Amino acid sequence: MVVVLGSGGHTAEMMSLLRDIDPRRYTHRTYIVSSGDSFSTGKALEIERVIQGKHKLTAQDQVGQEQEQEPTRAGEKSLETGTWDVKTVPRARKIHQPLYTTPFSSLWCFIGCLRALVETTRTSKATPFEYPEVIITNGPATAVMVLLAAMFLKFVGVAPVDKMKTIYVESWARVKTLSLSGKVLLTMGICDRFLVQWEALATRINGEGDGRRKKVEWLGFLVD
Repeated sequence: MVVVLGSGGHTAEMMSLLRDIDPRRYTHRTYIVSSGDSFSTGKALEIERVIQGKHKLTAQDQVGQEQEQEPTRAGEKSLETGTWDVKTVPRARKIHQPLYTTPFSSLWCFIGCLRALVETTRTSKATPFEYPEVIITNGPATAVMVLLAAMFLKFVGVAPVDKMKTIYVESWARVKTLSLSGKVLLTMGICDRFLVQWEALATRINGEGDGRRKKVEWLGFLVD
């Protein structure tokens, strides 16, 4: 499984989204962050603390009380919770970066995302060179490049078409309109599942009972 982390609220929501992930199913978890985003890099360990805390075996102390074990560090292997790591890719666009340089930095980010996805096949606990089952993101700008990279790898035949299924979850804060990342991804139609958290937003995008294929799904609030 690959998780794309963004700074601030994006990462906080992702922590909530992943709280019930079973590490015994997704035995290798890769977190992709942008260069310079030390906040998200640190939060990856906190996410693992939550995930592993629900499934890791506990040890008993001398008085018979259960003691929670510390989560494994990046790259460490656990029989109960598998492995995880963090991969850093270049930023597609920095704050106050001139617009005319954005195509070059975006290309560099895209190449970095390709490299990160290919490298997941070398660290997987499963069969070597097996791509992750799913990519989960909730809207940071880097997510667009990660999903484009996944689509490209499948288009050229490097990755199997049944791998790297993409799930996009729009931010809880987007009540009436999609974020820029959401608009881009929905227009391109490259997400296997596109989830929004407000019924009014889903209705606005899909229309009301007109028989058209639903562009987005509404399952209620996914974060708390």
